[in-house]
Amino acid sequence: MSEKIKVGYVVVSDEIMKGGKPVGYFYREKPSEPKDSGWRFFSGEETEEYCENEDNFSLYNASTLVNKCPELAEYLDNDFPISFELENDCYVEVDE
Repeated sequence: MSEKIKVGYVVVSDEIMKGGKPVGYFYREKPSEPKDSGWRFFSGEETEEYCENEDNFSLYNASTLVNKCPELAEYLDNDFPISFELENDCYVEVDE
């Protein structure tokens, strides 16, 4: 049974959703529009060139991402600006 996450939409690298890689880095910035949560998710292996191509990223309801990666649910209530990276099998806050 999937839980409905009421955060809004998230932008996720295709390396995660289509390529099956785990989330290695994610951050929240000021949302760009009302339905946007401001959350951005990356595998951490994307090149700069990959990231510059918006076709490599898709917009998903946060629930869709959490169904794939349930360990992320506990982080989604954090306010912006904030970022996390995967370190030793757990996510730690990154000081920018």
